[in-house]
Amino acid sequence: MPPRRKIRLRRIVSGMVILAWAGIFYLQFERSFIGALAQNLSPSFLFSFLRHQLFWMAWLTFPLLVLAWKRGRYFCWKLCPVGLVQDFLPAAGRSKLTSFNRALLIFLAGFSLFSLNLAAFLDPLVSFNRAVAATALRAGFAVTFLLPLALIFAASLWRRRWWCFKLCPLGAIVDWTYQRRRQRNDEPDIGRRRMLLLLGGGMAAGVARKALFPLLPPPAPRLIRPPGARPESGFLDRCIRCGSCLAICPTGGLQPSLAESGWSGIFTPRLVPRIGECAADCNRCGQSCPTQAIRYLPMAKKWNFKMGSARIDQETCIRCMLCVRSCPYDAIEARGGAARMIDEFCRGCGLCEKVCPVGPVAAIRVFNDGAGKFI
Repeated sequence: MPPRRKIRLRRIVSGMVILAWAGIFYLQFERSFIGALAQNLSPSFLFSFLRHQLFWMAWLTFPLLVLAWKRGRYFCWKLCPVGLVQDFLPAAGRSKLTSFNRALLIFLAGFSLFSLNLAAFLDPLVSFNRAVAATALRAGFAVTFLLPLALIFAASLWRRRWWCFKLCPLGAIVDWTYQRRRQRNDEPDIGRRRMLLLLGGGMAAGVARKALFPLLPPPAPRLIRPPGARPESGFLDRCIRCGSCLAICPTGGLQPSLAESGWSGIFTPRLVPRIGECAADCNRCGQSCPTQAIRYLPMAKKWNFKMGSARIDQETCIRCMLCVRSCPYDAIEARGGAARMIDEFCRGCGLCEKVCPVGPVAAIRVFNDGAGKFI
């Protein structure tokens, strides 16, 4: 086959693979669990599965590990959507494989034993899913979700697949697995002493982050987490910022956090009632979470989960009573010509704030008072 035709055929196949991955992640908009299953194929999730004792999910990573054992970077060159997109981009030069990516992986592995799984956060499947999720978000700042992928592609313009060779945690796992099978010593390696130092450094950093968490400022009062979200410390440790919960939210109310929960909470999901409420008949965010940072709640339990509490500003309220008529939990009543909260019934779903005609700040707003408990 002539070289040009061969290159053209390879690009067509690569384009089909990229579209296939996009189709798989788009399917989660209708079948919430598909996004979690597709991302959990990456061995980068093993750190989360082992730490949080999700052993029954670890088997999902075996196919890629077996492929890496047999064929090395076959997935990276032929099947990875992020890598294939980089092949379509022009590049000023080529990257060379070094031991830096494996050194970074060992550090991140130690860090993830006590804190956030940054290896999964940097994983190419998660990054690609994050980009797909950005297409479904209904707020202008959703474009920030594309920033990690944009940086990867910008680096590839300088050196082709620079990120794949230098930073990608999945690529490092693949390299390490294949090197163990071949037992070759002529490839870049980090040495046992350096490996122990990196692992220990990562563990120390994870412990330090865990110890400093109680000293950090509390989350903003308006930071409303999705139904089923774990307590803030555990939630931030488990959440890998993949965006699946944001993508499948039917009202678009779940949006990525920026500064609301500090630097450690960037890109984590939060409910913005002015954009959309938490639908009373929906529990899809818990179905889509690949690390169970958002626990799956059957509808009976989700109905009783408290995300926060609504407060009424009587000075700005115009007595339209839209919030009274719209509340699915009967947590607002009309009394004495004004809307009054029944706090023990309020779940913090935000529908009242969504329908409030007062603007730009609604007369009724949801705060995270009492969040995380069942009523």
